[in-house]
This record gives sequence, C-alpha cells and structure tokens, in this order.
Amino acid sequence: MATVFVPKILAEWALGDIDVINDIPADIGADISGAINFLMLGTDERQAGPDSDSLLRSDTIVLVHIPASRDQVYMISFPRDLRVTIPAAPDSGFTGGIEKINAAFAFGARDSDGRRDTSSNGRKKGAELAMRTISDIVKDTGGLKFSGWATINFEGFDKVVEELGSVKMCFDQDVWSIHYWPDGTPADGSMYNWSNNHGGENPKTGFHYPAGECWDMAPWQALDYSRQRVGLPNTDYDRQRHQQQLLKAIVAKVASSEVLTNLGTVSRLQQAAADMLVLNLGNNKVEDWVWTMRNLRSDDITMIKTYGGQFNGEEFNGIWYEGLAPSLVELLQAVQNDTVFNFLANHQDWVAADTAVAP
Repeated sequence: MATVFVPKILAEWALGDIDVINDIPADIGADISGAINFLMLGTDERQAGPDSDSLLRSDTIVLVHIPASRDQVYMISFPRDLRVTIPAAPDSGFTGGIEKINAAFAFGARDSDGRRDTSSNGRKKGAELAMRTISDIVKDTGGLKFSGWATINFEGFDKVVEELGSVKMCFDQDVWSIHYWPDGTPADGSMYNWSNNHGGENPKTGFHYPAGECWDMAPWQALDYSRQRVGLPNTDYDRQRHQQQLLKAIVAKVASSEVLTNLGTVSRLQQAAADMLVLNLGNNKVEDWVWTMRNLRSDDITMIKTYGGQFNGEEFNGIWYEGLAPSLVELLQAVQNDTVFNFLANHQDWVAADTAVAP
C-alpha cells in the first residue's frame, strides 16, 4: 500500500495546478506496462496573442521513447519542415493533405471555423492530430502508440529557469543571437528583419555564445540560445540539438539535491510549470507514472539527431521540405519494436554528442 500511496501523494503535490488531461484515443493510446512513447510539442506564443489570426504551430516536436527495460530515455527531434501526410481532423475543419509536420498541431488546434484554439481542448485536438500524423508514418507496420503527451509554451521556460536560478550549459558551436544585442537588451526584431532581407544570414552583431565556453545561463539566455537557428550550419537541426540540451540541463538541475530539498523552490517550480504546460497522462494513473520512472536520471538521456543532423531537403509542388527518408521510417519502426539501441548501433552519427551540459 505505501509503495503506491507515497508516489501518489508526491505526484499530486508536484503536479499541483498543472492542466492534466487523461484521455488518448484507444487506437493510438498505450498503457505504460511496456515501452513508453511520450510526445512533447513546443510552441512559441510570444508573437501571437489570444486574438491572433495566426495558427498555433509546434516548431519543436520531440518524441521521448523509454524502453521497457527502463534504463534509457531516447529523445528524438523531428525537423519542423518534414514533409508528411496529415490526416483529416473534421472537428478542426481540416480536410487532410501533405504539409510540413509543424502544421499538424496547428491544424488540429482550431475550432470548427478554422480559428486558432488555445484552450486545453484545442491543444488536446492539436496533440492528437500530431500523434496521428507521426503514427501514420509507420502505419504499414501497425502505427505508433502513445502513452502521453505535453504541450510546452517555450516562453514559460525562462520562468522555470528563473526559479532554478540558472542552468549550466556548454556551447558546442558559436551562436549569435538575432533577438538580443551584445549588452542583453532586446533587438526588437531589427536583426530578424535584416536576416530576412539578406537571404537568411546572421548579421553576427547580436549577443554571442562562444564555442567551447560553459556558462550558468540566465533565464533569458537559456531560452534565447535554444531558439537560435539563423546562420547556424545545420539551421533547424542545430536548434533541435540545443533545445534537447536545454531540456536535459533543466532535468539535471531539477533532480539535483539543492532543488529537491528546497520546498519553497519546488513549490515555485510547480507554479511555473502550471503556466507553461498542458499534460496528458493517457489512461494511466499518476502514481504509476512516478513509480515506473523512479530510477531514471538525466544521465540516462540519449539525444538523437535525425539524419545525423544534416539537411535532407526536397522540393514538392514548388515548396522546399525536409524529406521523409527511409532511415527515419526505420527509426520509428525501431521505436515500435523497442529496438532503438540496435538502430543507433548501426547509425552512430545519429547520436548527438552530449557536450552542452557542463560537469
């Protein structure tokens, strides 16, 4: 009894005011008795208020796979421009078609008139369409099943880092911000506009994150660094890697004794998470999630860069996409079969070097 009761009390306290849903359609849902697939969808809502006509796209799409052995956590980032077939979503007024994968959440998170829906129900519909889109990539072998999902407003990450005080990261390449000047003041879009007018170049006049250095990142720095892609050699792939690194750095800091033993910090983290998260635990009890993941640590996280972090572009109907290559299908089939370790043994260049979290 105690082994269940204690995790339940801790989990309910930790989740607090976080918007938690327990509902994944049966045809794409799975329990957590075996391997776990959890979808993380990151949105950046600073440029679009609640009355905006723009759709709520998820430029960060991370599939978290935990083997049945519970000895690893694999983080797989999808290129936001990946060309996929998005199935129809009648409740959201979407009839289906070939689109970039970051549009799946956007077309799902709409009302029946096609307007963006930022409510919990809208995010639920968006996440479901994103899950169905990914599942359909391997539908010939049965489709992918999911045990849970979360939508994360990336603007909220700076609040989490603020409560943590900082996160320590090392820079694996030179990165110049297009959002902040060297003194840390906001650039108000001027560098972004310059980049658009110069073929996507980075003016390299913004705040600089030097390769090889390790910093205790302030909240705005952590978020800014993880958002950059303009001027990076592998553009969105480099941004994917940096976002994975930030997630891992946050996990490492949250799991540290200095945080876990400070009830005031934990309480404030709870509120910060409530402002940025919508969480779906599927049809699984919260205490079962806590219990099944009790032995996992940040060191168990392996970050996977699709296509080895290299752009795999193709043109379709006059639009440039990231191509859906057989190797990515093979990776998702390995997720299906819980054989990701074997896949990575044959695709070692897909493992992202973990240079960003300082010792």
